[in-house]
Amino acid sequence: MKNVKKTVPVIASAFISLCFLVGCAESVVVTTDELIRDLDVSPTQSATYEQYSKKAIEDYFAVADGHVVGGETDYENEEVIAAASEAAAKLFAYACYNERTLDQYVFFAAQEGTTDISAGSAHAMKQEYYLRINETEKSCGYRYHYTIKYADCTGALSMFRDLFQSARTRITDETDLLYRLEGSNIRKGEKSDVFEVEMLECDWATGKDWGVHEIEMIKGDYIEPDKIEEDIVAFAGEDDITIRANINILAENMVKHAVILPDASEENGVEGYLIFMTVDTDVANNDEASLKMLRRANGSNDCEWVSGDDGSGLSIVFRIWENGLFRMYSVAEKWQGKINGFAGTADSSTQYYYSYSDRDCDMTKYLEMLEEAKTSKGE
Repeated sequence: MKNVKKTVPVIASAFISLCFLVGCAESVVVTTDELIRDLDVSPTQSATYEQYSKKAIEDYFAVADGHVVGGETDYENEEVIAAASEAAAKLFAYACYNERTLDQYVFFAAQEGTTDISAGSAHAMKQEYYLRINETEKSCGYRYHYTIKYADCTGALSMFRDLFQSARTRITDETDLLYRLEGSNIRKGEKSDVFEVEMLECDWATGKDWGVHEIEMIKGDYIEPDKIEEDIVAFAGEDDITIRANINILAENMVKHAVILPDASEENGVEGYLIFMTVDTDVANNDEASLKMLRRANGSNDCEWVSGDDGSGLSIVFRIWENGLFRMYSVAEKWQGKINGFAGTADSSTQYYYSYSDRDCDMTKYLEMLEEAKTSKGE
């Protein structure tokens, strides 16, 4: 049963400030310092697919340990590559599907890329922050989620800059109602020492979609490991997908090459694993589910990945904690097709950073902001 909370008291905070303009939508200014502070803190939450992640690791090392040359694993041995490719695909899928059943998590994503078309070029940046707390017997379900897109355009494409730019924040509170903010005057801010990117900023104002739709923050259904690929295919091309990177990662021969390494620190020893994967884009371009996801994500009806001479053109690097939860992942890819009506190519890289700590998953400051915005609207 839902534990409905009372209105959160407004506390003075250096993190958030609000100002209101007479005669127009309420203006909300939100800064982005201290978004995530516990990137290196091992999660205490259990991972639903932990036993399957550990089994994939165990199966891989059972093969790799049999191919050691000069005290080092022979990563180019065909049997080792095959074992690593199978294990890496499973580990990535399990890490994605773990998110469905977590009590809480937060990630920050930074994407940067270049689009070249006949009308000019655009250097684009996209940043996303997603904090989710699922409803439990002890807590309400909450979400704070913003996405900001920024672009520098050249040539005739400059006239279409707005097609590449947007900003939106979505918040849900104990009512399960969705409150949306819209951003304007999108710009670059200071560089983050944590994420090593220039943080995007904008001027926020309360949007039209304000407390109209109801969205429950509840955990997703558990999917049996042998049914995950079926689930990926079933939801490909829809908004609410679980798999990351727009790839049907478990499809046959999708992973062309992989390397799996222990991820260790001097203080704690092995904390998890670092995995390098190369996706076979020839396979991906012939996989209906992968193309559906790629095209929906990029607003194109005909785009596909650009393959290298060896059939590769999409790489994924990811770190998982020992229990299989994502620590981070990075995707580098190139695709071609029609973009906003123009034919061209896009080359991009994206990094996701995760935390699961109570401190980083604290909604207090966002609920304070929402309560002040509600008050300003006479609610």
